[in-house]
This record gives sequence, C-alpha cells and structure tokens, in this order.
Amino acid sequence: MKRAVITGASSGIGKAFAERLARDGYDVVLVARRRERLESLATVLRDTYGRRVDVLSADLTSPSDLTLVEQNIRDDSSLELLVNNAGFGKIGAYGDLDLDVEDEEIRLNILALVRLTHAAIPGMVARHRGAIINVSSIVAFLPVPFLATYSATKAYVNSFTEAIHEELKGTGVKIQALCPGRTHTEFHERAGINTKNHPSKGMEPESVVNASLRALQRDKVICVPGITNRVTACIMSLLPRALLRKAAAPRMRKLTAKIARP
Repeated sequence: MKRAVITGASSGIGKAFAERLARDGYDVVLVARRRERLESLATVLRDTYGRRVDVLSADLTSPSDLTLVEQNIRDDSSLELLVNNAGFGKIGAYGDLDLDVEDEEIRLNILALVRLTHAAIPGMVARHRGAIINVSSIVAFLPVPFLATYSATKAYVNSFTEAIHEELKGTGVKIQALCPGRTHTEFHERAGINTKNHPSKGMEPESVVNASLRALQRDKVICVPGITNRVTACIMSLLPRALLRKAAAPRMRKLTAKIARP
C-alpha cells in the first residue's frame, strides 16, 4: 500500500495530481479548505479507481489546522509522496494590497510548505523511499512587479527545494520544485488577473502533472513543464534581472490599472 498527501487538492493542479495518483494505484489524502469539493472528488476517485481516499479539510494558514496536517503526515508509515500544491497570489501595487492577505500568502506559500516538508522527510528517510513535490511557478525565476510577494515566495520555494535536494542525495528520497507557466486553473481568477488577452494559451493541469511525474522519475529537481515555458525560463536565467523586472513592469502595471477601474 502506498499513499500520497496532496494539499490544495480541491481544484486545478492539486485535483489533477489526485486523479492521476489514484489511477496509478495510490491511496490519497486530499487536503484543502473546501470540504464539499473534497468529498465530491473523493467519491469520484473511490468509485472510479477503487482506492482509499481520505478527506482532511484544513486551512493551512491556521496554526492549529497546519499542526493537524503535519501530524497526519508524520504518523503515516505508508506515505510515498507529498505534493505541496496549496498556494495563491494577489496582483497589485504592494503598498495598496491588504497586508493581512499578504501575510496569509506567505504563510501558505512558504511556511506551510516548509513545515509539511519537514514533517515528511524523517519518515521517508527512515524508510529509504518517498518523494516530495513542491509546486512553485515560472515566476520564481524573476522578480515580478505588482506580483511581488507571490514571485518572491516561489523564488524561496525553488531555492529551498534545490538545497534540500542536495541534502537528500543517497537517502532514496527525492524532492522537486514544479514550475508551471500559465495553467488552466482558478489561480488567475483568485489573483485578480484577467487572462482574456494573455499571450500564452496555457497548459492543462493534467499535462503539468504528467511532466512533473516524468521528471520525478529522473530525479530532476527543477521541472518546468512545456517547451515554451522551458525556453522562457532559459531566457530568463540568461538575462540580467534588472532588465527582466523592467520588462515585466509595464504589462503588470497595465493589468493592475484595469483591475483598479470601477
């Protein structure tokens, strides 16, 4: 028996991970705030794949809920895979944004991911097997004006994951930072970003998950799904950061201005 824990499992990439892993023979633990969505997904996965599916409704920005999920992970001797997918971002000039929301963003995108990773590693190392996928973003490769907190949290996720990857060498445990570009999920809507005229058509969550799991088999620590995204990431790694942020600023300022209009 092998089990996977997936945070942010109620929609988007998290839901796609749950569906793919259940199909691949994993029992899954679905973690998110929206219990109704989780229960609905759990029913489908049980009926379709015959797997055990547990629902853990939790707000990972809440210390008590986060502790509950940590303990669940720490006590799970069958845990083979942790997918830290939960996260969100908000567009806008940083000084105009709600500071409490920015605080929640940091707690979810960084603190929850760090604590759940810490909960998973000792048991996996003791069992000499297991893997962790930390869902990051292509914006981890550049500072994005008007999306400052989000891009900074994802830069943290990449740096953190790469460092842990070196620490885990020889243990049988893998870790990956998954850096998708635009994906057809609810992220942009929640962030306040209108994608109607977005230059990128985006990827389906299922394609992102497939790319991630293929890269995990090869123990590739940074996974950027999609050829266009990989080319973009490569270009961003070569150009000066000052040029990148200056190039990004006008478009992001324009998006912010549109949102601000009544």
